[in-house]
Amino acid sequence: GELQTLPTPGGDQLFTAPAVWHHGKATTVFVADFSATAAYSLRGGRLHKRWENGTPGSSPILAGGLLYVYEPEGGGIEVYSPSSPKPIAELPGAPGHWNSPIVVDGHVVEPEGDANDHSGSGTLDLFSAP
Repeated sequence: GELQTLPTPGGDQLFTAPAVWHHGKATTVFVADFSATAAYSLRGGRLHKRWENGTPGSSPILAGGLLYVYEPEGGGIEVYSPSSPKPIAELPGAPGHWNSPIVVDGHVVEPEGDANDHSGSGTLDLFSAP
């Protein structure tokens, strides 16, 4: 039983899974495509847009109370407070394809490159809090 159909945030194709944030009794879903990033609240069995911005993205993840979204065209990772469309930090990096931010033990890792290049080597950018 499909309950609802929504357009993607920027109207582009959606290739990555959303991130889901359960906070208290609320649930928020974060979605990014090659034109925008958006947050939707789940209320009454339906999704309602909380915020949207014009920043392209893929592979949103939640870790440590923050939302991390890889920016495939410009490179880098946008870091958000889940309640706001304005990034609180921008981690530099290179453009790529099929890259996902990795957050572990207080570090953020961004793989660089394009999976379609089938390269035998690559680069990882590692970020840590000062």
